[in-house]
Amino acid sequence: MDAMVTGRMSQAKKELGNQVLRELGTNASQVINELYDYVISRRALPFSASGEGREARLRAAVAAVDAVPRVELDERFAAMDVRQARAERLADAGLMGDAR
Repeated sequence: MDAMVTGRMSQAKKELGNQVLRELGTNASQVINELYDYVISRRALPFSASGEGREARLRAAVAAVDAVPRVELDERFAAMDVRQARAERLADAGLMGDAR
């Protein structure tokens, strides 16, 4: 027999959340079941219960992005779309006939 889980939130949040869940092809019951499965299997939450971890995750994400080395753009690629640049690079590497 299935059991009910009760939670409280504003009516506006519930309506907006249910709309988004429908757009994602799911519903509150499925999401709650997935959350419980996650908690049971990992004995942890997929988010910080206190919200304190959010700032640390944001700092870590910013640090990871900042750690990506900057490279100078080869000006000959500046006016090309991705497909053209890819073909040019493959041709330069001898992996493709002259695509130019």
